[in-house]
Amino acid sequence: MLKILDFFNYAKSKSPWVVHFCSGCCSLEMLAAMSPRYDWERYGYIMTPTPRQADIIFITGLVSKKILPALIRTYAQMPEPSYVVAIGACAYDGGPYNDSASVIKNVTEILPADVFVAGCPPRPEAILAGLEEVKEKIKKGEPSAASQGGLWKQMKF
Repeated sequence: MLKILDFFNYAKSKSPWVVHFCSGCCSLEMLAAMSPRYDWERYGYIMTPTPRQADIIFITGLVSKKILPALIRTYAQMPEPSYVVAIGACAYDGGPYNDSASVIKNVTEILPADVFVAGCPPRPEAILAGLEEVKEKIKKGEPSAASQGGLWKQMKF
């Protein structure tokens, strides 16, 4: 039985579907990672417009208090296991906007990230390296960090 599950995890790791939660300027670097120069499709990544079929969600920018319910709703629609990739300084600590009253300072306390890609904005090579880390977690069958904990389960909107 274990070998069958290992095979399914291996197969899922070869073509993860990604939903993009665009809330900032790091989205432009995602477009660069999709461009012919870096061509992330050769690594097996496929963008999907709906979270209902996605394996990975990208948080690419600052998350304000007003947009937080939409982020949590988007993540809740994803099937388990669903992995979170936080891209850029804004997704981690608010970046240059962290002194604003409307910005969530550390969104990864609410929705824990499996991989954090550092930079402001990060280079496309760093984004691809972060995605390769997520593929390794999927291949090993590791549970996602957000399924293990986080404040998003207790929040009511």
